[in-house]
Amino acid sequence: MLKIKKFAYTAFNHNNIFQEGELNAENERDAYITLQHQGLITVELKEIEKNFSKQISEYLEKFKVGDKWTALFFRQLSMTLDVMNLNDALNLFLLSAKNKTQQKILQSIINDIKRGKSLADSMQNHSQIFSHNVIQMINIAQKSGRMQEISERLADRLEKNYKSRKKLQSALYYPAVVFIVSLFAAAVLINVMLPTFASFFESQGSSLPELTLFFMKSAIFVSENFLSIFSSIIFLFVGFIFAYKKILPVRIFFDKLFLKIPFIGKLICYREWMNAFGSLSFLIESGIQIDDAVGMIAAATSNKYLRSIWLDIKYNVAHGDNLQSEIFPTEYQGLIATGEASGTLSDMLRRCEKMSEFELEEFSNQIPVKAEIFGTLFVGLIVAGIVFAVVLPILSIGL
Repeated sequence: MLKIKKFAYTAFNHNNIFQEGELNAENERDAYITLQHQGLITVELKEIEKNFSKQISEYLEKFKVGDKWTALFFRQLSMTLDVMNLNDALNLFLLSAKNKTQQKILQSIINDIKRGKSLADSMQNHSQIFSHNVIQMINIAQKSGRMQEISERLADRLEKNYKSRKKLQSALYYPAVVFIVSLFAAAVLINVMLPTFASFFESQGSSLPELTLFFMKSAIFVSENFLSIFSSIIFLFVGFIFAYKKILPVRIFFDKLFLKIPFIGKLICYREWMNAFGSLSFLIESGIQIDDAVGMIAAATSNKYLRSIWLDIKYNVAHGDNLQSEIFPTEYQGLIATGEASGTLSDMLRRCEKMSEFELEEFSNQIPVKAEIFGTLFVGLIVAGIVFAVVLPILSIGL
């Protein structure tokens, strides 16, 4: 007996008006199809009857599988389909699986295919591992008989996404560590060293300067109210995460704000452009209509502000306009316009992808150097302020 699931969705209708709602479907793919038949452009679709234990289980499954396993899966699939059928290829992957979670996923897919399901439908049970866009592309591949070709392209696309994501993460690790160490050093200086010096000067009957008193009172306030301050920070953090995850206007506002952060905003933008233009080129070459391809790009974009931009582009393209937006960098706009005019849009989109990849590489290489400079400056200013607060009483005694 088929189990009907309940999904919550956010979408735009044919008049580009935002709306939210719920619907029942057997799986996520059927829910997307239902919304498409209703003339809705899906922004987000989530199953709402998942209990907490199931959510934890899905997260652990994704963590244990590893970030690059999906790309490796399609790479192996593209290499084996020319010498064996799909079922034999999957059984071969099962033998080479590195952990029990990978074995469990592969065995589940094999069992579903034996029961008559397609590969795309069998992947629906592992939507945390295989994204909606990936499943759609596999569905197209099976219907068109181009499984090997599209699997190879998917592998290339997923490998690039994995490398760019890891590059961005590694570039941000260093400034995060510098900031945390800076805060720790400041806390030690204020709460350990400064009180020792202040006690000595007070024993000499000297009045402390205002700067020294400010640091002292701040340290005392933090130590006496540590639990309240810590609890407030946790409460605000959890509240922010909840609002960011659950309230779409809040998510769009902060996603737009993140793009305006100096340096980091450009890093996020170039990664998004690289993924979007590369995927869009891939989808167009695979035979997808441009407006449908743009809709798939919107669904796969993690930044909700940029997603809303792509949805506007989809609406415009569906009504006969060109694939343009003021948010695209100027050099990309020229390439895209040239591609549309000359019938080489897919090729021009690949050039945009390569340009974004180059810019991402350049910015990623600059982050550790800039983080070291600003981190050292940040720590230096804090230490200088505290040292000055200690030196002032000494100077007052000398006078």
